[in-house]
Amino acid sequence: MSASKKRQTKETSIEVFLDTEGSGTIQIDTGIVLLDEILSAMARGAGFDLTVKARGDLETGDHHTTEDTAITLGSALAQEIKNGIGSSTVPSGLAVTTAAVRFGDPGYRGNFALQSQALGGMSLENFSHFLRALAYNGRFNLFISAEGGDDRSKIEAMSTALGRAIKKAVRDR
Repeated sequence: MSASKKRQTKETSIEVFLDTEGSGTIQIDTGIVLLDEILSAMARGAGFDLTVKARGDLETGDHHTTEDTAITLGSALAQEIKNGIGSSTVPSGLAVTTAAVRFGDPGYRGNFALQSQALGGMSLENFSHFLRALAYNGRFNLFISAEGGDDRSKIEAMSTALGRAIKKAVRDR
């Protein structure tokens, strides 16, 4: 099953193609290195085909592009997945993460701390914004936690765990 979504604002232009039954083909270009890595790790964890093309006002920061990408991807997920529950625990480096999702009722709770201000062209305060916008627009409840390791290890593990949890929710339908 596949979905295509576009979002055009004064600040951004986002295009997303998602195939929940794909072969794992990933093409991501947001202009933000860390956001590309987050989306790629999610898609690999889920085993989805995912194409994301995002253009935004990066000269003012990454907030608009990061949030609008999450909104657009979340909308594509909501179109394809109406119900299902899944969870996953993933280690990365010295970090360990658990992600749990339940489609049909949006909500978000994150239990993790990131130490740096920015990484890979992304303000790390926007990582929580990304997860919240993804969950609310995807119409799923997300609980995600991480401990140990450095910021990159935590983010990689959280992104992969979220993808794997979504994959399990798709199978649970």
